Amino acid sequence: MQNDLELSVSRRAFVAGSVAAAASPLLGALPALAQAKTSIAVRIERDITVLDPAFRGGPHDANVIRCVYQRLIKQKDGSVETELDAAAELKQVSPTLIEFTLKPGQMFTDGFGEMTAEDVKFSFERFAVAPVDGKISPYKGDWTGLTGVEVTGTYTGKINLSQPNAGLLAIAIADASGCIVSKKAVLARGVEHNTKPVGSGPYQVVSVEKQRGAVLKRNPAYSGAKPTFEEIKVNFIQDPKTAELALRSGELDFAVLPPAIAEPMRSAQGIVVDQSPGLAYVWLGINMEKPPFTDLRVRQAVRLALDVDQMLLAGFNGKAPRLNTLVMQPILGAWTEAPVYKRNVIEAKKLLAEAGQTAIKTRITILNQPSYQTMALVAQALLKEVGITAELDVQEGGTYWDAGKGDAGKNLDLFMMRFNGKLDPNFLMQWFVSSQIGTWNWQRFNSPEFDRLYQEAIVESDPAKRAAIVIKAQQEMDKSAAFVWLTNDVAFAVRRASVKPAYLPGALDWQLDRFTSV
Repeated sequence: MQNDLELSVSRRAFVAGSVAAAASPLLGALPALAQAKTSIAVRIERDITVLDPAFRGGPHDANVIRCVYQRLIKQKDGSVETELDAAAELKQVSPTLIEFTLKPGQMFTDGFGEMTAEDVKFSFERFAVAPVDGKISPYKGDWTGLTGVEVTGTYTGKINLSQPNAGLLAIAIADASGCIVSKKAVLARGVEHNTKPVGSGPYQVVSVEKQRGAVLKRNPAYSGAKPTFEEIKVNFIQDPKTAELALRSGELDFAVLPPAIAEPMRSAQGIVVDQSPGLAYVWLGINMEKPPFTDLRVRQAVRLALDVDQMLLAGFNGKAPRLNTLVMQPILGAWTEAPVYKRNVIEAKKLLAEAGQTAIKTRITILNQPSYQTMALVAQALLKEVGITAELDVQEGGTYWDAGKGDAGKNLDLFMMRFNGKLDPNFLMQWFVSSQIGTWNWQRFNSPEFDRLYQEAIVESDPAKRAAIVIKAQQEMDKSAAFVWLTNDVAFAVRRASVKPAYLPGALDWQLDRFTSV
């Protein structure tokens, strides 16, 4: 009898299978060809930090990384479905064993030779199993359960796990954490590899400039389908209004912008605005280790003092939906019955009085983006009414993203945060386990029960049982009152009409090598 495991293996088995245009001499004289667009410019809202898959800073890095490196498998155009990339075959033999065979002849740039199974082993194990120079990747959770990669031949190997990992294919192997680096290049270049990466993908990085971005050129040695554009300029433009002007003038071809900026552009000539549900999650966090917020009643009072709907109206023009918990639909484990907290000034004041805290002075640390600044101003006014005086601590990106890390994080009070999501609950949950305190768990939320549920969810292959575990984990977060959920955002992708972008649902993960001309 074919059991569930066999069915699972069958679904996940992949088998290998994968034009140059003949140019007429006459075509060279045609104006249309002479004017063909060969270079595009896209906007990132955070500066390039680290172009190393294991230590990337976020989607702004990952969107470059995914077109510089190959993975064993990758997402299809505009879809979370996968197809073979560097692998000729990938087969899940059991819940804890995956076998792979690489395509031969896939060359790393800058003369670092052919990709082999040894590179795959190095790339995956460096996240946590065999870290280089003792550096543990902040994305080690993507590879939960990995015990090692066994090299069985030049192009073949086995990925061994100590436990099943329900999100491994989608979150690790097919995504940025599954990018295959050159072992020789990483060891030879050291930290220089962060900005001079060596990959085998459709593009290669020709320059990275602080506060400006990166320039990518088509990789002539890439063995897959040739991308449409010879050059992609990845421009760091923090201010969305500046990005709007660049789009209108034609200096920029693609950007994801806030609703207040994107909506008016619908009527602009030569501009197309695509709107889709967001996959990011935005919340106001409370540092549970910093007095007076160590007291649960104070955190509950903050939650009851705020009016989420009013904050969203101010920050997103009412265009972004309200979020009441971590996991949003359609992701498995969405807690549809999560409490919807309404503002209650009387109850908030009562809680503060019981805690002996009736004149709190605090700070709200935020990124210097208009929507967060506007929401923080509303929060400031609402908190004032219950006796909490909040100073706004507006920081530029270079300092903001370090504000909650290391010992500096102990001094945070309240902060407003936006994380980018993926279609797997464990990816969303991983940043709130206790081992992330001092890294991305800025609430310093320390719940052994949440940690246990996180581990339980990742090994559970039954979707219904896994969803129930994920909901229990969110209930632990809710009990802490350290999270005031705001929105899962809305994605407004704005582009020049001459360019057709490619990205996964939510417009967070771009497929730059699939951008085409219209």
